[in-house]
Amino acid sequence: MSDNNNHERLTRKLAYMLRHQPEEFDVEVDKFGFADLEDVLDALSEEFDEDIEEEEVAAAIEAGDRPRYEIVDGNIRALYGHSIKVDPGEPTEPPEELYLGMGSRDADRATRSGLSAGRRNFLHLATSEEDALEMGRRAAPEYAVVTIFARDAWEDGVSFYDRKALYLSEAIPTEHLEVGDVHTDGERRERRGRGRGRGGRDRGGRGRGGRRDDRRDDRRDDRRDDRRSEGRRDERRDERPARREEAPAETAPEAAEAGGFGGGLSKEAAEAQRQEKAPEPVMEPAPEPVMESAPEPVMEPAPEPVSAPEAQEESDQGASFGSGL
Repeated sequence: MSDNNNHERLTRKLAYMLRHQPEEFDVEVDKFGFADLEDVLDALSEEFDEDIEEEEVAAAIEAGDRPRYEIVDGNIRALYGHSIKVDPGEPTEPPEELYLGMGSRDADRATRSGLSAGRRNFLHLATSEEDALEMGRRAAPEYAVVTIFARDAWEDGVSFYDRKALYLSEAIPTEHLEVGDVHTDGERRERRGRGRGRGGRDRGGRGRGGRRDDRRDDRRDDRRDDRRSEGRRDERRDERPARREEAPAETAPEAAEAGGFGGGLSKEAAEAQRQEKAPEPVMEPAPEPVMESAPEPVMEPAPEPVSAPEAQEESDQGASFGSGL
């Protein structure tokens, strides 16, 4: 591998590790963004499946067109570009003017709402208009350079931080901005393909990064398969004809006599059903016996006893209720 290619792969990995996701590499950074150099070398060695020495990292840092990292007392940090929260240190008084290259539409919005850092923690401002032009050329096909009156903003309370190649700053209001002419020689950026991940990470590569990417691809394929399976189930439900209600089948005489499903009727109920279904026998009425009435006996009238009238009156009253007549 050539030195240039080796420098590029190392600095790309350092950028992702120290600016964005140190925890993915089991690397700890302090509040100022410094990480132990030995931990970083171990993480790089595991990523590339080969031993990475301190001299290689130092050479990659020095080969850059501008200082992006620094090594101090056995620690290493990125000077700017962080998406993780870091303490920038003490503010530094800026030069009279600083510059920022950006797409023409973004520059137009800046004249109405000012400049803010967006996804980063701070604005990254160039120290020369030439650097800002190059920045804008990479940003959009049509771009402009915004001039920041940094000293005035500083005096109004905006903090700036010197990072050697550029300055970091907090949000800057519109009164300290001036937008220059629109240029049309910018780069048309192609959409990044699926072959590479964030920070130049190759999917399927060796080491820990490749294994993480493989797992992400597997999870994405599983979710895609689940969505397809759900779609097929929905289609089958939509195509399934409505179930017609069938008329209840007539119960066979034998089943009815057996007492229905499962033989749930008792013997007495079954016997009652059989009796109900059996034809009732026709009973001929028996001839009524002819009873000859016996001749009424001729009773001789007995002589009326002579009783007192009160006694006869009591006998009539007694025969009127419960006497059996």
